[in-house]
Amino acid sequence: MPEHLFVRFGERHSDFPNDSVMLERIRAFDWSASSVGPIETWPDEIRSAVRMMLLSESAMAVLIGGDGIIVHNDALHRLLGDHYAGILGLPVTEALPIAAGFFRDAIAACGEGKGVRYQDHPLKLLRNGLLETAWFSVSLTPIADIAARIYGAFVIISETTERMRTLRALGQSRQRMDLALEAGGIVGTWDLDINTDTVFTNGAFAELFGVSGDEARRGISTDVLATALHPDDRDRVLGGLRSAIGTGSDYRCDYRAVTRDGETRWFVLTGRPRRDEAGAIVQYAGIVIDVTEQTEAAAALEQSNLRFDILAESIPQIVWSTDAEGRHDYFNRRWNEFTGIAPDRIEPTTWQELVHPEDWPRVQQAWQNCFATGETYDIDYRFRHRDGSYRWLWALALPLRDAEGRIIRWYGTASDIDAPKQLDQQRELVAHELDHRIKNLFALVNGLVTLSLRELPEHRPLADALRARLEALNRAHGLIRGERDARCGSLRLLIEQLLAPYRDGRAGRIAIAGEDVAIDAGAVTAVALVFHELITNAAKYGALSRAGGTLGIRLSADESRQTIDWQERFEGGIAGKVGEGFGSRLLKTMIEGQLRGTMTRRPSSQGLWLRIDLPRTAFGPTARG
Repeated sequence: MPEHLFVRFGERHSDFPNDSVMLERIRAFDWSASSVGPIETWPDEIRSAVRMMLLSESAMAVLIGGDGIIVHNDALHRLLGDHYAGILGLPVTEALPIAAGFFRDAIAACGEGKGVRYQDHPLKLLRNGLLETAWFSVSLTPIADIAARIYGAFVIISETTERMRTLRALGQSRQRMDLALEAGGIVGTWDLDINTDTVFTNGAFAELFGVSGDEARRGISTDVLATALHPDDRDRVLGGLRSAIGTGSDYRCDYRAVTRDGETRWFVLTGRPRRDEAGAIVQYAGIVIDVTEQTEAAAALEQSNLRFDILAESIPQIVWSTDAEGRHDYFNRRWNEFTGIAPDRIEPTTWQELVHPEDWPRVQQAWQNCFATGETYDIDYRFRHRDGSYRWLWALALPLRDAEGRIIRWYGTASDIDAPKQLDQQRELVAHELDHRIKNLFALVNGLVTLSLRELPEHRPLADALRARLEALNRAHGLIRGERDARCGSLRLLIEQLLAPYRDGRAGRIAIAGEDVAIDAGAVTAVALVFHELITNAAKYGALSRAGGTLGIRLSADESRQTIDWQERFEGGIAGKVGEGFGSRLLKTMIEGQLRGTMTRRPSSQGLWLRIDLPRTAFGPTARG
């Protein structure tokens, strides 16, 4: 059998130029049991192809017949691996079932006398126990005799997996580079050939100025690109480049350029020289960064800062700010003028030393609470003036938040309210003295009633009733004054206390019904004045002045409005003209002006109906049902 392949070599083929394992296996294989028969019956063309294959160091195989019976050399065995060591003599579609379709089509093409070639074709192979994709360049050439009879296909295989992986890695690297360039605002790379004055750049940058990608890669004259430079920057850019070339230094330049769409954009051009073996500069290479957005943002920020400085220095208030940690880092000139402290002597904690010692615990607590919660900082306190005295300031500050809602700064103002504060204190002193005298009058009248009772003990019931009404009037007076120790709590309780002097014990004479609402201390005075006026009118001219008169009050509310229906029932109607006295004008001013509501009044011969409609916020920011 051996002599039919290599006649000159003995059975041990010790003189065979290659140490071929596959030659030994081919000789030992029982070909007579296969569809191709013994080797001596193979056509000369097949045997010649096998001899050529075995002598080659390239991976090759001969596929015999239409089934593609495999005969392969040692190089192909090494290429495919040990898992495919037993494919000798098998149909190629059985040996490589995953690639059966590929080889079936290729063998059919060879059967028609057509050679086929596949470049970087992916095939699935089992290697190291895992199925993996490998890439191969495969060519199949028909094996034919002089009469063009086809006996099989001669296969040459080379693996290109590493090249394909390298190309893929290169593509991914280029993609990452493009992403990095884009993320960094880099719109292009450039190379300047010093000898030819030609610039080579990538398409993205060139296309901004109407130059095609092919032109950019072939090279563009610097004169062409110079026309895109802004006229005010052209001489500076070209002159700087010539200077860098002359000195061999790195080049960097900020400039404006006009794109093909007529848009002016800002760029930063940077580059470094490249030298030949003799040390002469032959090329400059670098990048181009589009900084339009950053430049415009910086200009807008500068303009915003300028507007802020103008505004902060033109208003009479002290303007200040802190960082995210609450450290004061800015005061306008009003602060320096108020405190007399030079700007270079200001520390983040300087302001704390100027707060009046009695006010500092309150100020510190308010600031820490606002800093922790983000609530508006709103407080007044005494602050040391440059003359050594303490003046009242009203401080107001709001937080600045980022897109995630985190506080990044605080901005605030401080207004000198010392004069209004002193005036308020003087008014409070006068009002307190007046209140004290009125209370003394109540006490004096109460004393006179008591003295009279000693002389006329039979009038004790009348005296007790009179004293009770005087005490109720005294409490009502306290509510109208808005004393800090007055406890009203709600609208209903306020009305109850104001009506207390007029209750005579008769059931049904005074009735209050409906939904109650809380009142903040700051709203008590205005609301108390309104109802005091209504009750006084009722006591003088209306239901409370008549023996059979009745007063009904109904409170109702929704989410935003509070309605009060006032119904007096009595016979004879109201004497005099309605709505012309001081009391009526006071009601109108308080309800429509201060409380931002409306009042509707309908007098009749059977009494008086009146409706007051108010926003719930009139009772204070925390008003609720």
